[in-house]
Amino acid sequence: MITMSESWRQRLSRRRSEIGIEGPEYNYIQSYIEFYCSEADRRCKEIDMNKTVDEVIDSMKDEKFDKFTRSVIDSVHKKQGYDGQAPAQMA
Repeated sequence: MITMSESWRQRLSRRRSEIGIEGPEYNYIQSYIEFYCSEADRRCKEIDMNKTVDEVIDSMKDEKFDKFTRSVIDSVHKKQGYDGQAPAQMA
């Protein structure tokens, strides 16, 4: 079972306008949120193995969180073939 960071999801939801994620892209991310949370969790552990995912996310100022999150989303989009036009099928 994949462990998901609730606080990453909550902060993504709150900051989606600042990150530039709206409409169909946001809906797509919500449909496949487990893939995005898994990548965010993995990257948080790379940042600091001694902290929980939530602690790493909580320690980020908004600007750093926004950049981190955009990077996570772009990475998963690329892996899954999301091009912003038509819904891609996730494997």
